[in-house]
Amino acid sequence: MTIELLSNSSVTFDKVGFEATSAHSSASELPAQLNTSNPTYDIIWGLGARAAEVSCVDAGNAPSTWQVTPEGALIRGQAPAQSVKGLTFENYTMEFSTKIVRGGIGWTVASGRVPYGAKFYLTTSEDSSDLPSYINRTLQPVDTLVFNYGWAIVNQTTLETGPNQYFPTEIALSEDAWYTISTTISSTGYNITVDGRFLAFVPITEQTMEAATGQRFGSGSPYVGTWGFGPWEDQAAWVKDVRVTAENGTTIYSNSMTTPSQVLGEYGVAPLEASVCLDGGKRDRLIWIGDFYHTERIIAASTLRYDYILGSIEHVFQWQKPNAPFKDFVPISLPMGADLRYLDGYTDQYAGLIDYQDLFVASVGNYFMSSGDVEGLRPTWPKLKNLVQARLAYIDPSTGLVAGIRGEPDPSYFLGQANGSANTALLAYTLRSLVPLATAMQEQSTAGLYSAVAANLSEATNRHLWNAELGIYSVSLDAPSNYSLASIAWTILSGTANSTQAASSIAKMEDLRLGVGYKSTSSEADGDEVELSANILGFVLDALFYAHHTLGVDSLGVAKGLLDDYWSSMVDQDEYRSGASWEYLYPDGSPGIDLFTSLSHPWGGAPTYVLPESVVGIRAVEPGYREWTLMPAVAEMGLEHASGTTVTPFGNIAVDWRVAEDGRIHCATIFSPKGTHGYYKVPKGFSALRDGNNVKGDRIEIPGGCKVELEVRRID
Repeated sequence: MTIELLSNSSVTFDKVGFEATSAHSSASELPAQLNTSNPTYDIIWGLGARAAEVSCVDAGNAPSTWQVTPEGALIRGQAPAQSVKGLTFENYTMEFSTKIVRGGIGWTVASGRVPYGAKFYLTTSEDSSDLPSYINRTLQPVDTLVFNYGWAIVNQTTLETGPNQYFPTEIALSEDAWYTISTTISSTGYNITVDGRFLAFVPITEQTMEAATGQRFGSGSPYVGTWGFGPWEDQAAWVKDVRVTAENGTTIYSNSMTTPSQVLGEYGVAPLEASVCLDGGKRDRLIWIGDFYHTERIIAASTLRYDYILGSIEHVFQWQKPNAPFKDFVPISLPMGADLRYLDGYTDQYAGLIDYQDLFVASVGNYFMSSGDVEGLRPTWPKLKNLVQARLAYIDPSTGLVAGIRGEPDPSYFLGQANGSANTALLAYTLRSLVPLATAMQEQSTAGLYSAVAANLSEATNRHLWNAELGIYSVSLDAPSNYSLASIAWTILSGTANSTQAASSIAKMEDLRLGVGYKSTSSEADGDEVELSANILGFVLDALFYAHHTLGVDSLGVAKGLLDDYWSSMVDQDEYRSGASWEYLYPDGSPGIDLFTSLSHPWGGAPTYVLPESVVGIRAVEPGYREWTLMPAVAEMGLEHASGTTVTPFGNIAVDWRVAEDGRIHCATIFSPKGTHGYYKVPKGFSALRDGNNVKGDRIEIPGGCKVELEVRRID
């Protein structure tokens, strides 16, 4: 680390370092473990664990960035935070009082809930500021109003903005003095006054109109949208007495900004009161419920922080939508600082990426399978059933496929299209994952319903979307010749595909091969900057092992290639290596640096749960591993050794495999806790000994509470 002193004074450091407020355990210290004869696989296993650790936040560990006191709200340099009460307001005047502590003040009008809109930054004079010497006075001249419409006043890599407009002011603002600033939206521009004196008129130009109407994150108009506050960089200022008036002079909003309970939630900067998992340690810091599918499974296979899983589930279900449209849905990407009292300000959270609802529900089912925690899930079970019922209404009665609801907005999906194979198979998987939980809740009728509907969805997918001529599942009814990785993965994982269909689908992946990985769809053009999704390929990796273990498909060569080529790129490039799993890769193996890219993202960490389950082979058969099975693939993955520790409510299951004589002999030492029992199915062409004794039949029982030695030998 290099520290450069920018002033002429001196400073003495007693100690320099960072104190992380999130967990940051080394892989060797985690409760669950994996160790193989391939060091790269061991490092890959740790990537997801590290990404999950830094993406999950303890309750109380994300305080508000605003300090609200009887004097007002003290706001330090940050992206502006917007009120959720003015999202539909238009052509209004917003005024507020401010006392600048350092450098200047920033505010927005005509903004979306996220900070995209008309931005104003007003600076003080240079003599009155103790700002550091590195402040960019070209960007922020003294005694100047700086304006832009968009994300910010700097042109970031993927958050582009046009040139700033600068308005030198004749009113010199001083620090530690109160001023009243007013911004009026008119048909031609924004009129700014300070204490009733004209400061500047900012015209709405063609550039402003283009920025406002061509961006999906804003209000869609330079005249419509809410207001917010956020000084630039090292600036800081107090804000109080915010008032908004309509064109006719009627007061339509007021807030003294002196009571925390009436400020922080409204402006989306409330302290986090739940332990939750975000989409990444440094991304958009939202609780993305689709990404949570991977995060939940990673936690269960590594850190065992089940409090994060339950905390996320409970927090998200608190926001279940009480009315139509999208009644009983949950928000797909809830911000940390949101307040449930202002649910109506977050209606956009329920309308898109409908299949994220299914991924989230599936994560609940998967959590129950690993934990057996029926009591922890009991409070949310009624809400969960309501969400499932809401999703069942999206099954098209004429096709039996997942589509939309007549009379409601057309749904958008992340994994595919309406009446498509990926979405329909995912819902089938989700319903099947809930059957053990419904059974544990002693609701046999619910379990029977979910099983029956899942079977119907699989049947409809095979009837309408299996393209026998091409040997693939069509993306949708509207795209019969196109196919996708998501369709391949979920038709296999859901049990929809039989062994012939799975083998044919996996063989078609070769046509999607691009560099170190695979592009997501057959309709996507090849290119150097195609984003190869670690999220989708994580589903595929799991499906490849499922196809091998359950359907007998020769698919592990493709799985090994993904680990050796795709995931190894996250660990063998020093210039990019972060120690965590990535969000996307380019075909050359470099990270796909663009708008939706992170070098610490749990959705890229699927190997963390796939390797213990499918290489070491420890899989739950009953919830909480009361019954479990061994389904290893050690020699098939080119390994001489693979061991793993899986944590269960009863204690640890530890398995250590050794392979000798070119895969002819497989030896395992197994420890399992009391209260559990497992079994191992001897592969065809092999004989087996348990604790030195010959085994009759092809199933070896593994009792709990003791050590078991297996020797599996190929029959010549």
